Amino acid sequence: MERILEPRFRTLFRVLESPLVTRWLGEPTFDFYAGLVSPMLTARRIVARVEAIHEDTPSVKSFALRPNGHFRGFRAGQHVNVTVEIDGVRHTRAYSPSNAPGARDGVVLTVKRHEGGRVSQWLHDHLQVGDVVELGQAFGDFTAPREPGKLLLVAGGSGVTPIASLLRDVCRRLPDPDVVVLLYGRTYADLIFAREFDALAREHAKVQVHRSVTGEPAASRDLSGRFSTAHLDAVAPDAAERRAFVCGPRALIDDVRALWAERALPSPLRTETFAPPEAAPDADLAPTLRVTAARTARSFAANTATPLLVQAERAGLSPASGCRQGICFSCTCRKKTGLVRDLSTGVVSSEPDEDVRLCVTVPLSDVALDL
Repeated sequence: MERILEPRFRTLFRVLESPLVTRWLGEPTFDFYAGLVSPMLTARRIVARVEAIHEDTPSVKSFALRPNGHFRGFRAGQHVNVTVEIDGVRHTRAYSPSNAPGARDGVVLTVKRHEGGRVSQWLHDHLQVGDVVELGQAFGDFTAPREPGKLLLVAGGSGVTPIASLLRDVCRRLPDPDVVVLLYGRTYADLIFAREFDALAREHAKVQVHRSVTGEPAASRDLSGRFSTAHLDAVAPDAAERRAFVCGPRALIDDVRALWAERALPSPLRTETFAPPEAAPDADLAPTLRVTAARTARSFAANTATPLLVQAERAGLSPASGCRQGICFSCTCRKKTGLVRDLSTGVVSSEPDEDVRLCVTVPLSDVALDL
């Protein structure tokens, strides 16, 4: 991606970014003095300028970002970590670009305001055109194959963002894409990008877009209610021949997985949810366990149902974190001892000195962490 700099700074930047200058100054010093010239000048950090903000719905905004030259781009369906400073504290969250890779907009992040969501609310209330935010490199494997093939894209709520990127990408790359899209929302107003998806369907003969709402009467041409066998048969009777991508609330993911298992469909099923896995308390285990933070010599009571990240934060600790969904690995921590369960895989492990993702791991015994 082309480095976005004011023309008068480009020659200066070529001098400043030389490895000799960076090593001599050190990265923090380099970033400080380069930032006096332009906030887009950094030694290695990825930063991006906000070029436009669009209000998609009263609770959803899209932020068009232009990263500096350190950003390596993204594949449709991947995530990008965004770091902002709120009241002197840095917070990182993962968002999935909603635009197609290589588009003129650079990176477009479509963010839904969540009650209690510290970062999403801050982005909605404070981020302005011209501001600069810090990004991470794109990550994740919720990506479409490069070769042509039939696709089924199912989205619920704000899970539509990676689905939008996937659809826009195949419609740009392929001359005759064959895609069935199924959108779920509580109301029609919650169906983000529905009009644009309809426009893509009009442009591409084999792109079909279907809707279903759960909180208001459905139009005669649409489906109604949650995902079901009837829905799949109505929109994609050839589902066995399609690569399926599903993103949305955990209930939607569970419903789709159950149907795929029931029918033993041979087509690959890729799923992703923006909500962390949940666990029920294990009645056979001690109701109160102890988690020890070895480096800080602190400990706290814990249960078997809540991810270690949340329990550590409630105890006053501040572990590194990012997506809080087990995707970005920002919260990876060394477990020194103890029995734990990975909520995303169901795997139970008692191995000492192993790395665990705190946001999707629950303790099943007393645990010692390298915190």
